[in-house]
Amino acid sequence: MDKDAISTVRQNLQEKESIYDKIKSYESKLQNEIGENNNDNHNESFKVGSAVADMLTSYWNAQENPSKVYLFNRRVHHGAIGALLGLSSLYKKNPLVTGILSGLGAGLQKEDSKDSKEWFLFRKKEDEM
Repeated sequence: MDKDAISTVRQNLQEKESIYDKIKSYESKLQNEIGENNNDNHNESFKVGSAVADMLTSYWNAQENPSKVYLFNRRVHHGAIGALLGLSSLYKKNPLVTGILSGLGAGLQKEDSKDSKEWFLFRKKEDEM
């Protein structure tokens, strides 16, 4: 039974590492695409999104004991939310919104980069205590 549990845990970890690697790869591709399609409107809206992320994370980090976010009893890191917001750059129909969301996403990822290996583990609340 122990061998089965170890095997399952090992497989689960490998799957999560694979997903993490794919997300990092897509992020790099998105950043290159943003650089290639570098127009002033997108740059400005990206800066607005980044500034909003800076304000939010500064406020969050200024708290004595910032709370952790849980969704369905699973930990959600703001870096993971940032990674998902970064995917908005694929939506080309509204560059203003796209720029703001991708800037916000980049700012959230940057601020939470030290926990990047934890972003998509979605640990249960009781497991973190």
